[in-house]
Amino acid sequence: MSNESSSQEQKELAKLLGLDISADTFDVAAARLLDAVAIAIGHEPPQNATERQIVFATSIGQDVSTNTKRVASAKIGEALFSKNQDAIAALNLKPGDRVIKISRFELNNEFHTFEQEFVISSIQPNGRVFFKGGNGRGAWPTQLKKYPG
Repeated sequence: MSNESSSQEQKELAKLLGLDISADTFDVAAARLLDAVAIAIGHEPPQNATERQIVFATSIGQDVSTNTKRVASAKIGEALFSKNQDAIAALNLKPGDRVIKISRFELNNEFHTFEQEFVISSIQPNGRVFFKGGNGRGAWPTQLKKYPG
């Protein structure tokens, strides 16, 4: 996932299909193109974005109310990727850093916060942060804060 521009190949295919993807990122263009050919290649036909997608997208500053499920998913993914990249930069995260993972959850209609300390072992290209000794445990950068000590 990234926010790179649509490719030349996508633009050529879009022109053949009569689509305008000039303002789209690679992933949004891919979703629009798949929507355009979905039935012809045996995929699920395009459907409107779900209410859940619309609500979640709104919570992260995106409007997907007029998009298909595929396009909404691509836009949500890109927005989350961007937020995670911003968090990595703002926190200046790197392997070896001590961080606190903040988990929020609801139990018996009450919201709770749980904090755990970890040391970063790696940061993946998609922004996912993994912890030392965590047996695959990780977090998204937006769930972290630097250890104050």
